[in-house]
Amino acid sequence: MMRGATTATARTIIAAAAFFKGRGAAAFAIARPRPAIDGANIDRRFARAIRGRSRRTSPTLGRHFIRKERTAQQLRMTSSGSCNPTEDGSGLHLRILCLHGKGGDGDRFVDSSLKPLRSLVEKRLADLGDEGTDFSCRWEALTAPHEIVPEGNGFSWWTMPPGIRSYNAEEYEGFGKSESAVLASVYSTKANASQAECNFDIILGHSQGAILTAALLSIHNEKLTSSDAPLGYILNGVAWPNPYRDSLASLAANQSGPRDSLPRMLFVIGTKDSINPTESAMKVHDSFKAANFANVSIVNHNGGHSVPIGRDEDSVGALEDVVEWIIDVAKEKARRLVCAD
Repeated sequence: MMRGATTATARTIIAAAAFFKGRGAAAFAIARPRPAIDGANIDRRFARAIRGRSRRTSPTLGRHFIRKERTAQQLRMTSSGSCNPTEDGSGLHLRILCLHGKGGDGDRFVDSSLKPLRSLVEKRLADLGDEGTDFSCRWEALTAPHEIVPEGNGFSWWTMPPGIRSYNAEEYEGFGKSESAVLASVYSTKANASQAECNFDIILGHSQGAILTAALLSIHNEKLTSSDAPLGYILNGVAWPNPYRDSLASLAANQSGPRDSLPRMLFVIGTKDSINPTESAMKVHDSFKAANFANVSIVNHNGGHSVPIGRDEDSVGALEDVVEWIIDVAKEKARRLVCAD
């Protein structure tokens, strides 16, 4: 590691330590009043929706910026994992792995579907500017391995017979290929390392990507909820992963009490979702609550199956809640680094 890089990273850790010592760590709560954002510095449709809302003072995390790092058909992994301070002296990286829904691909999901969320995260982090601490948020994507025919209809994480849905299917054909691809992306082993390192702090799945995330959490629970695992999971428009119902049920059967150390989970549910019924999403939510995941939150919005895009006040509020949850994960990462220093 370069001397200058070491100094810069040390300054980041020291500043984070000072912040948490002086102000403590505020817990995330969906029930709190949603913060507003400055209408003069945001897209007009957002400004119209949020005009007149009260502003809530937030603790300062530091100077932040958003950076995307992905390729068209596959995830490009960087040499340093997000579970450790960066070695280039640029600060603390929060890395988010994005898993698209059926019919999409990684690039379109990040560039289009997640654009409003990325925009608000960028503005929110910029508002928290503080010269002492430097965070970056990198959005990376993985494209599903199964191309939908005819060509041009996107990709899927598994295939099913016509008329069968993920929440009532008995089998996800080709699931193993997706399972291997995601796990290989989340964990990688460096040269001379005794064990794999976690590359991501958050996994964000939408629709089939969210179902995939729920299934992986049920069958690889020990690995994906360990101390060397992502800090949080966002499931947007999720449905019941029916072929893995026994794995989900076993999570609850094997737990004896709340485990605060487990990764946090956020369910984003549209009340008008006509693709994956809300009761199916709540069934997944209830399964993880029954498994004693202590930090499971819900953001409800009045939209449909898509990620909230901020077309009205309700949608902007939902996006703000998701942003606050992401900020809370950033604070948790900083706390862990301070404690480990």
